[in-house]
Amino acid sequence: MTETLSRPLTIALAALAAAFCSCKRPSPDALPAAKPPAAASVASAPAASTANKLPDVAEVVRNGTGRTQPQPPAPPCLAATDGQDPAVPDLLEQASREFEKGRFEEALECSREAARLDPQSVAAHHFRGAALAELGRLDEARTAYARSLAQDPDDPEVLRSAADLHVRRLGARDDLELALQYVHRALPRATKGKDKGLLRELYLLQAMALDDLGRPADALAAANRSLEYEPRDREARREKGVALFELCHFDQARVELLKLAAEEPDAWAEHYLGLIAERAQDDVAAAAHFARAQKLDPEAFRSTASSPSSLFQKVVQEEVDKLPSDIKQGLARARFAIEDLPAVNDLVATDPPLSPGILGLFRPPPENGSSESRPTILLYRRNLARAAHSEDELRREVRDTLMHEVGHLNGEDDEQLRDRGL
Repeated sequence: MTETLSRPLTIALAALAAAFCSCKRPSPDALPAAKPPAAASVASAPAASTANKLPDVAEVVRNGTGRTQPQPPAPPCLAATDGQDPAVPDLLEQASREFEKGRFEEALECSREAARLDPQSVAAHHFRGAALAELGRLDEARTAYARSLAQDPDDPEVLRSAADLHVRRLGARDDLELALQYVHRALPRATKGKDKGLLRELYLLQAMALDDLGRPADALAAANRSLEYEPRDREARREKGVALFELCHFDQARVELLKLAAEEPDAWAEHYLGLIAERAQDDVAAAAHFARAQKLDPEAFRSTASSPSSLFQKVVQEEVDKLPSDIKQGLARARFAIEDLPAVNDLVATDPPLSPGILGLFRPPPENGSSESRPTILLYRRNLARAAHSEDELRREVRDTLMHEVGHLNGEDDEQLRDRGL
């Protein structure tokens, strides 16, 4: 379909919408080795018209280092002239100005008015979705992007923004799988258009989704593709370091993350460097990295539960005593042990490797073992403690992990266990 506004303005709106999408990825609250919240997309905004150039917002959001401070409220939309509604391109240009200034309510009103006047405008619904996302109205943002894609299902800018919403803001497994579909649909037109900035962002979002879905080898390939377009991009380099960590390539991950941390403070690089040092049994270096991560981002890296071995053993025993009888019977059929961290041999026994952040493990008996060989269920003290911020949370994590691993012993797979909330 043909838009009523100029192509430069359409590009500017898409760039602004992507640039201001905040990054909300899993935190240590939900995952012991959570992925870093990559900085927002940073495509530069070209001129909205030959007479009025929009400010370049790329530097404001690069690597999540800053955002434009909201300004005092302004009139939400253009006034009617001679009884006539303002033109849709003028409304969207006003929306882009409000958006760049951090006045998202005003930007929403202008883009909503534009969508009312032209319900088939891809840009109006796209921009409305971006404003709604910034206001935390995620379900409405999802619908706005869907309306935009209903007009042009393969618009690469809208697909990129929709993928961004599902990866950075929503993040559930279904959301991540859908984001991968959006990226897949956007790549052909982005490639045909030779839009290097858009291609970089699409491959980055692909890497982020794949990492969170437990596909680190594919994530590493996508991160490397993103880096082909901008080798200095910190988001893609950070995601590459995460993928290397998840693949148990700890020395390579350390090299990548040390470079990031040396260039400028980076909470997530410090966090992963702490995890790597911990695995190397360098507790002094690990504590220093974790302290720097917490200082740089206290919201993401809150204090975790205290878990000296004696206390942890006590918690585990008390939680075992509370388990249902069928779970206790499962534990009785296995060798049960507590370890500080997963052994590399256990992690790389599968393809792809298990995450170093796993909380527990079910290890079946050896294939050629004797008839007396038993399976093993392991709990990992440090990872479980990292997943909790209080003793009550630690007890819940221990209980859920025990039930999860006994579920494996009883023949359930991860999908079945997820369906049961485990």
